[in-house]
Amino acid sequence: MLQAIVSSKAGRLPVGVGEESVSWRRAFQISEDLLTAAVFGRLAYLEDGVLWRIMRRTFGPPLPDLAVAELEDIIFWPRWTDALEADREVEPDVFLDFKLGDPPTSVRLIVEAKLGKHPMQEARQWAREWVAYKKANDDDEHAVFLCAIGGLGKNVGVTVEGIAAELAAQGHDIKVAAAGWDRLLDALEAERDKPMSRSTARIIDDMVTALGLADYQHLRLLGDLRPRSGTWSAAANATLRNFG
Repeated sequence: MLQAIVSSKAGRLPVGVGEESVSWRRAFQISEDLLTAAVFGRLAYLEDGVLWRIMRRTFGPPLPDLAVAELEDIIFWPRWTDALEADREVEPDVFLDFKLGDPPTSVRLIVEAKLGKHPMQEARQWAREWVAYKKANDDDEHAVFLCAIGGLGKNVGVTVEGIAAELAAQGHDIKVAAAGWDRLLDALEAERDKPMSRSTARIIDDMVTALGLADYQHLRLLGDLRPRSGTWSAAANATLRNFG
């Protein structure tokens, strides 16, 4: 589907009643779910060690720096009973369950994704997802992190500090790791500079294409570009060159 959208072959989607419609390209631009599925769905196809390296490069030191990694499970939009608001459910975007290190320890990531360059992440939503996870699992065997990506504004640190202070005032002790989608793009670009199989390169190229469609891309002067170990796919090149 991603290639169809890039090549303008995906057609249009009806909007409401009547003959109004929107292109799939436009729908992709405004849908955090489409971007999340396109990127994290492909991240899960990578070798587990590569996936964890990208996660840690994206979210930084809150995540443990371990080379040995195994992805036990990945669930998109899990539904957990809301423990803070009666008769409701919470639905984080992605839940990843890892075994890290040797001997292995359990590390789990609750991913909450937002689009846009303005602050969109909310303390209340983080708290609801965190408490719902704790109630659903009822154990202390896993290190768990709430990983917020996107919707953090220009100054990610200030936004996260503000949300963390609000959570602390409410009595919630949440381990938070946060980053913009641009940090994920940085991590993918750094990984793409390494020698890798053609299949891995194609997966990473697809994720760069998806991020470009959502208007997350890096435009650099020629003098700033580093030599690459391989070439980008035609779709990734077209997205980075033409999408604006």
